[in-house]
Amino acid sequence: MLLQPVSFEEVLVSHAAPVLAGIKPSALLSFPRKQYPALPALVKRYARLLGGKGVALEIVCRCERHRLLFVYRPSLLRERLREPEVRACLCRFGYPGGGFSPVMRRLRSRLREGNGFPHEVGLFLGYPPRDVLAFLGELPAPCRLCGYWKVYFDEENARRVFALYDRCRAVYREAYRSGRSVPELMELPVSG
Repeated sequence: MLLQPVSFEEVLVSHAAPVLAGIKPSALLSFPRKQYPALPALVKRYARLLGGKGVALEIVCRCERHRLLFVYRPSLLRERLREPEVRACLCRFGYPGGGFSPVMRRLRSRLREGNGFPHEVGLFLGYPPRDVLAFLGELPAPCRLCGYWKVYFDEENARRVFALYDRCRAVYREAYRSGRSVPELMELPVSG
């Protein structure tokens, strides 16, 4: 049985709902080229549609089989990248100081290098810096929980965040299935 490709909007709603709701700085979505040949045009359209609502979309990597779409809230991501722990981690991985633009250029470059996936992207996605470092083997710790990321330290807080993301995704999916557009979804309250 062949599965029908999921629409671009369905993927966006399902996997970037916490970003659209303003409770997560960014999401990284992978789209198979063959299933989504019109992705560049869709990204341009939705970047215009959602840009006024504080959401940016950008294809950050193109390989033979997939495209990676970075969906983010520039204001939240800027705040995140200013956090001292996050800045220290990024510096450790060779990211420049000097503001948002140079750091984003370095992320794009790292995603396109092809020398393995740059797992420090978790810092951009809102994962706790210590969990990112532990995942990369920089801090010794056992994995305590797997969810939106691998949790090595604050399991209780991670469970709360995972539950919030799950609620957000459920609310957004249900509203989308009921006929709300993606911009309309962004007006829905998601309780924390």
